[in-house]
Amino acid sequence: MKIIAANFKMNLTKKEIDNYLKEIDNKKINNVIFFPSNLYIPYFSKYNIGSQDISFKELGSITGDTSIKQYLDFNIKYVLIGHSERRKYFNDSKYISDKVNLALKNNIIPIICIGETEEEYNNNLTKKVLKKELDEALENNITLLNNEIIIAYEPIFSIGTNKVLDIKEIENIISYIKSYLKNTYLLDIKVLYGGSVNLNNIGNLEKISNLDGYLIGNASLDAKSFLDLTSKIK
Repeated sequence: MKIIAANFKMNLTKKEIDNYLKEIDNKKINNVIFFPSNLYIPYFSKYNIGSQDISFKELGSITGDTSIKQYLDFNIKYVLIGHSERRKYFNDSKYISDKVNLALKNNIIPIICIGETEEEYNNNLTKKVLKKELDEALENNITLLNNEIIIAYEPIFSIGTNKVLDIKEIENIISYIKSYLKNTYLLDIKVLYGGSVNLNNIGNLEKISNLDGYLIGNASLDAKSFLDLTSKIK
């Protein structure tokens, strides 16, 4: 069964979260990992939960950040690392390796987000960009790579835009990611796809043979439609 990662980002109020939880209660969603805002992580304690980010420091004086040790108190099993929004607004690219290191040391599974811009895609730089981002995340953490990791491939220009690559292109890129990690780091890993995944295109995306799941943003915010979406994922 595929992995479904529901990234709420900075959305949903307490009232909306309460209604959301009522809608999904007792539904069969064992393969879903919820990534709510930090405030609402405890509300999802009966489900698989992850954090949208972690601090690059284990503990200390980093105002506004959240320590991985604090997340452990809430039974967090997954963490998104390197989401394009974090890279864009918080210059996170230089901290990716440190965050992956902390996650692996604390037995939290990192979901490492990688992806190219539209300009890079148009200039045939996709593989070069993905290789660079994979190496930044992993090359300093080789001794910890017996732990599980997951890669989320999200073309940046597909996030929230309804611009989705042809499924053959996605399949080829996933093959590249898997073969590169196998040949370079001896890793057999799962690769998720993210970027405008919704009810309209999930049938087509489900035809991708080497895909292990999805990182879903906007389409995860409405519980009813999200349940409809998850029912179509095998």
